[in-house]
Amino acid sequence: MTPAQTALVKTYVQANYAAHVAKSEWSQIADKLSTDANPTVKAWGESVDSNTVDDAPDYTTFDAISAGKRDSWGFLLRTSRDFTRAKVRQWVTDIWGNATAGSNSEKILQAGLVNATAAEVAIGGTTRTTGTVSGLDRDYIGGMGVQDVYAMMTP
Repeated sequence: MTPAQTALVKTYVQANYAAHVAKSEWSQIADKLSTDANPTVKAWGESVDSNTVDDAPDYTTFDAISAGKRDSWGFLLRTSRDFTRAKVRQWVTDIWGNATAGSNSEKILQAGLVNATAAEVAIGGTTRTTGTVSGLDRDYIGGMGVQDVYAMMTP
């Protein structure tokens, strides 16, 4: 984590967990920073497994896409995918069409989202949108340990 990111999290902690800071409850703060943000913020997942992606679309229209696109779908499903990459999200829309409300592309892209942790939200990132689906492209991925919180909050 960069010094600027540390400063962002420290400000966030002081604003949101003042009671824990006052009592030096570093473990509780670390737990809160490492769990899903409240309210929920959706972020692009960096390692979405193929089963999650495979379960998303409605296969009744699979025969309607060209053989080349069906082959491409098979390649996409070979391994987990990094939905933080625009290229992966564009690959989905190339196969299934534009991500419009209720479309297979929308369903698959939604499967590529995860809940951001409080630490990730505190640090931020850029919201990236593909069709109707938006997610935070996080500048930092992960939570924080007790030692990280202690080092950040004590002089």
